Amino acid sequence: MNTHYYNLGVYVKDILNSFSDNFALCYPERKITYKNLSAQVERLAQLLIQKGYKRGDVIAIGHNKQPLSYALMLAALKLGMPYVCLDVASPVQRLQYILETSGAVLLAYDDISYEMSMCELSTSHKCPLVLLSEDILPTVSIKQQSQIDELVKQVDGATIAYIMFTSGSTGKPKGVAVTHQNVLHFIEWGKTCFSITPKDNFANISPMYFDNSVFDFFVGLFSGASLSPIPRELLTKPYDLVKYVHDMQCSIWFSVPSLLIYLMTMKAFAKGCLQNLRSISFGGEGYPKIELKKLYDIFTNQAQLVNVYGPTECTCICSAHYISESDFEDMEGLPTLGYLNQNFDYCVVDDDGGESDIGELWLIGPNVAAGYFNDIEKTNNAFHTLTDSRRFMKRMYKTGDIVRKHEGRLFFVGRKDNQIKHMGYRIELEEIEHALMKIPNVSQAAVIYNKTNTAYGKLISFVAYSGHLDAKQLLVELATLVPEYMIPSKIELMDKLPKNPNGKVDRQHLIAILKQ
Repeated sequence: MNTHYYNLGVYVKDILNSFSDNFALCYPERKITYKNLSAQVERLAQLLIQKGYKRGDVIAIGHNKQPLSYALMLAALKLGMPYVCLDVASPVQRLQYILETSGAVLLAYDDISYEMSMCELSTSHKCPLVLLSEDILPTVSIKQQSQIDELVKQVDGATIAYIMFTSGSTGKPKGVAVTHQNVLHFIEWGKTCFSITPKDNFANISPMYFDNSVFDFFVGLFSGASLSPIPRELLTKPYDLVKYVHDMQCSIWFSVPSLLIYLMTMKAFAKGCLQNLRSISFGGEGYPKIELKKLYDIFTNQAQLVNVYGPTECTCICSAHYISESDFEDMEGLPTLGYLNQNFDYCVVDDDGGESDIGELWLIGPNVAAGYFNDIEKTNNAFHTLTDSRRFMKRMYKTGDIVRKHEGRLFFVGRKDNQIKHMGYRIELEEIEHALMKIPNVSQAAVIYNKTNTAYGKLISFVAYSGHLDAKQLLVELATLVPEYMIPSKIELMDKLPKNPNGKVDRQHLIAILKQ
């Protein structure tokens, strides 16, 4: 197999051909080989061509982990068409903004139970809607296959591969645009770091609209390994989830720490469980050592535990630290982020803009994404091209993460803004506040992230409200505007919110109220 690729489309073809007899997607009732997947990819590529779509057109996928959605991602990559995976259960209003920002020319979905919301979405965005099924796929002639192969060769490494939307401080999601070249670097690092082989089977736990899924999809399938897609309903059924992963004989697990902590709390993990697991990695939020030690004690003789770090803007993962006994010599705080991956440079910058041992982490290098899709202002605020002679014309992203540097390793300290990680999701608290302000009779809103202990936190909202609804009814209203993971645990109703001397909402006063 060729080990040097200039775009993901060439890589896709090589992988599908080289591992044709291996299983690519594993479900309890069926398994899809790479050969089967390859046929679906080519037919979907031909469908996109027949519909008149061209390189650079954005394809939106209401992705509920059915085989044709994975195949469509690969077909889009081959033709240089960026894809954006949507949460089919998310409020339609939020999805409308994502389609508008991305300029998607097609909305495809794989689950008939979401037909009503997908129809509403395609109508409002005025783009064609396609329910993915085998009977819509055209046959591909030898001549058409040659045309597809020629189109694949025209895709350069700077082409956008996918767009991943994250929460935004202005109340609107931001679409991170990740290139083919970004992902090519990430795949090769991931395969080496985790020693992935075609015999591995990834527990595809994360939803496909969530950044952590990038690891499963790209590192898994581009290694000739298999994915076992985990249905979303199992994430709230701890014993069924663990049994599912056991029955599918998964060897690789990547999830947010909060899911692992939840499974530990529910005693769904026990020594000797999940015998096929050889790697458990976690990222997207901090894993308190006092909780991590419990997981370590169960799996230490079986699976390697890996703490990973990386913002969406830097292609999923930027560092990986292998957990060992020495991490628990001091039980305070979080484990180290470790050392940055190859292909990353960085600097830690203090409030005065000088390099320091503690400050904001700026990530630099070829794994930094292109920017925020169709949003030049936000891109210019966070992404920069360096001009100093030591890093001349390198791409840089300001993470907003405050870190401490010690002997080359990085330690997470906190955030410099109003962004938090909740259940692994990156949330700008302002987005929830903006949504609350859209509800009639809400005059002020503030959201606090209240850490109840080292492992858990709750979103608490304070609202100045003059209407007739109670707090529970307001939460129902809010659920029509933001995803489930942004819904606060409770709303505190007030006549007006406290202000500090600058005239801004006094968040410290609100935190003090919670502690009373």
